[in-house]
Parts: sequence; C-alpha cells; structure tokens
Amino acid sequence: MSGRDPKGYYVALGVEVECDIAAIKSAFRTKAKRLHPDFNPSPIAAKQFNRLHEAYATLIDPKKRAAYDRPWKDTPRPEEKPRERTTETPPRPEPRPGAQPEQRAAEPPPRATPRPAEPPPKRAAADAPVLCQCGQLTAQPRYVLFDMVWGRVKRVQRRTLGGVYCRACADKAAIRATLVSWVAGWWAWPDGPRETIRAVLNNIRGGRKPADRNARLLLRQARAFAARGDMELARNAALQARAYASATDVRGDVERMIATIGLPTGRVLKDRWSQPGWAPTIQILPLAVVGAIIAMSATIAIRTPGPTTPVAVKPAPAVVETLELKPAPTSFKVVSEVAALRTGPSDVFEVVTTLAKGDQVIALETDPTGAWMRVSLEDGRMGFVASANLSLGK
Repeated sequence: MSGRDPKGYYVALGVEVECDIAAIKSAFRTKAKRLHPDFNPSPIAAKQFNRLHEAYATLIDPKKRAAYDRPWKDTPRPEEKPRERTTETPPRPEPRPGAQPEQRAAEPPPRATPRPAEPPPKRAAADAPVLCQCGQLTAQPRYVLFDMVWGRVKRVQRRTLGGVYCRACADKAAIRATLVSWVAGWWAWPDGPRETIRAVLNNIRGGRKPADRNARLLLRQARAFAARGDMELARNAALQARAYASATDVRGDVERMIATIGLPTGRVLKDRWSQPGWAPTIQILPLAVVGAIIAMSATIAIRTPGPTTPVAVKPAPAVVETLELKPAPTSFKVVSEVAALRTGPSDVFEVVTTLAKGDQVIALETDPTGAWMRVSLEDGRMGFVASANLSLGK
C-alpha cells in the first residue's frame, strides 16, 4: 500500500485507492467534523485537520490525483510465470491371459468445498452510539460549547471549547476553560475584563447547548440503544431529545421514535444536567478569594489610625478672670463619650487633654453658674471640665 499511497493520502481519508469522488467527499466530511479544532480538544487536532485537508485537496482534483497516482500506475507489475505441470500418466499393465479383469474401486464423490461464512453486515454509522470525549458510552450525552479567552495586551483571543460530553467531562471542561480565562483573560485592554466576565458567566451556567445539535444527538442515541435492544435507555434518550426538538425540524422524527418505542413503563432516568453540580462553585472560587482579599485590605486600612489632624484652638486670654468658685464634691466620673479638659472655664480656652467615658476625676471647685468644674487628674494635672460631662460617684 505504501508504494500505491506514497504520502498516505488515501489512508488519511480512510478510502481505497480505486474509490470515486463521492467516496472522497463523504470521507472528508465525516473526518472533518471529528478532527476540526473547534470540536476536538486534542493538542494535535489542528495538525491532523491540516493533513486531512491536504489529502482532500490533492485527491479531489482529477489532475492532482492523476499526478499522485502516476508513479505506481506507470510501474508495470512483474508477471508470474505459470508452473509447468507434467501430465504423463503411467501405462496400464496388460492383462494376463485367463485372468479376470480387475474391478476398479468406486471412487468417492468429490467433497463439496465449504463456502466461507459471509461477514456480518456492518452497522450503519447512524445506528452507532455516540461516545463521550473520554471514550465512554453515556446514556445522556450533550453537545456543549464553552468559552475560553486570553489577553494579548490590546487584543483578545477567543476560542470555543466544544464537543460531546458526559456530565463529569463537561464539568471538567468548564473548569478548565474558566480557569484559563480567569488567569489570562484580564490582560487585554479595554476588552479583556468584559470578555472574561462574559466567558466565565457562560461556563458557570453550564455552557451553550445548541437545541438542534442536541436534539439530533439524543435521537441518534435513542436509535442506537433501540437497535441494541435496550429499550429503557432508548425511551429516556428520546424523551430528552423532545425537550430540545420543540423548535427544530427533527420534532417529527423524535415524536415518531417515541411512538415506536412507547412511553416508559419502568423507571425514568434522572436528568443529570438539571442540577448545577459542583463545577460552578470551583469556577466562582477565584473571584471569592479576590473579593475576600480586597475586603480584608479595606478593613485593615479603616482600623489603622492615621495621623492626628491638628485642631485650631482659639488663643486663650492672657489673664484668667477671677471667678467666684464654690466648694464641690470631691469624686466625679465622666459620663459623656469624650470630655475636654481646658485651661479655663470656657470653650475658648486651650484643651489640655481629652477624657474618655468612665474616667475618674477629683472636683475641686465649681463656678458660680455651675457650668464648669475645676478638677484634678490622677497624674496631678488640673483643668476645667463642663459640668454636663460629669456625674457624682465612682
């Protein structure tokens, strides 16, 4: 085959060297859907698709195909010489006089050569069940599209990660696409943040599930299970196809399939795609971590005391007017949140210090109006405090 297909173009398309144009087109369409990078997450999908396209471009053109086939077609095949078989038969002995003629034994009839058993007919492609990306057969496949973006300074690159998934593989693909977008999608300005949020929200919601594609996928799965005799799985797949086929042209095929199989009489499979699952939690986790870090930083900044702002104080009078003071009780406590200890019995005097609620002071004198008291602190400092900020007792 290598001499007849030097570059492996026929092998790449999966066709015979004597096939016609229709077979080449059909093989290319089938393999292109499976190898296209938009639907195949394999790292070598692009290389395989390029080789497939190169083979198709060569074999679909009659002139290019003739040039490709000329080396092996122009080379004559060596002719095999027929073997020389001797056909001489030994002479029969002449009978002796008076001898009875010999009776030849009856030759057994030739045995009938058994015909080789015919190979079983190949299953049509439409009857074969669809497999997940992991290669496993699933009763509830879905065709899902996830978004993945990464930034290139001023340009955003987008890629759609799609294919046929089971629920577990779909969750893994969603997490992968989201984490790549979280890490690499912000760096393009100004479209990076907006496209990243859009991609992450699509993946958290479970991706895009095209109605027509999923209706046909589940209908094919139902036919495959019915052909295998597993009617319960066929019914459930057909019922799930009905949910997607309401606005598509395959609604009639789905209803006919359900009518042929019949309504389920046993248990109905639970739709594994109806609940969000654990994937959204993991996808939101990076955003929650960033939010927690920002909140902690803001809290620490608020609690950290800043530099004290100087307060403009009115200059105190040079000479304190003589006040007629009356004796006052000796023990008071501060009842307001903050009380100012001033150098004189008025708001115009300079603030010596501030007292907090519950601080104990010793009252020495009070002014005639009773609005101010001269007090002494435990450290010996003295000053005037408004009487409204003090209460008798400890």
